[in-house]
Amino acid sequence: MTLRPLFVSLALCLLVGTAAAQEREWTLDASDQDAYLIFGVPESDDVGISLWCPIRKGVVNVFVPEVSENVEAGKKVTMQLSAGDETASFEARAEVNAEAGVSSIEAEIPADHPFLSAMEKADRFRVSLGADEKVFPLYEADVAGLMQLCRKD
Repeated sequence: MTLRPLFVSLALCLLVGTAAAQEREWTLDASDQDAYLIFGVPESDDVGISLWCPIRKGVVNVFVPEVSENVEAGKKVTMQLSAGDETASFEARAEVNAEAGVSSIEAEIPADHPFLSAMEKADRFRVSLGADEKVFPLYEADVAGLMQLCRKD
């Protein structure tokens, strides 16, 4: 019985170490047709935000998988994005996953929009939907690499 607290402490230390190793990070990935810049835990479904585009089509889609504001599926909502001194509002499409009980929003932005240029220079950016605001770091985010793939030649 005297070893039980030691084993419990050891197990907790291992769990904390595993959880710390599962932090979100930026990953740029591309196929022949699409490019993705994802902030999430690699090899998992944990995604905080995703920027993606069809290659060389001149648009970037911003997808936020979980928003707390009540939105109706298929409805248009206003997504506000801020990076550095640049703030812009975009019409976004809302989707609701009734089984999981979460909402998501997605907006399409022209690849030459000043907000995306501001993201390349900023250290973080904000996504706002009504009173809900999320802040994402841009440290190690290859925004310039994504933009090279998304912009029309």
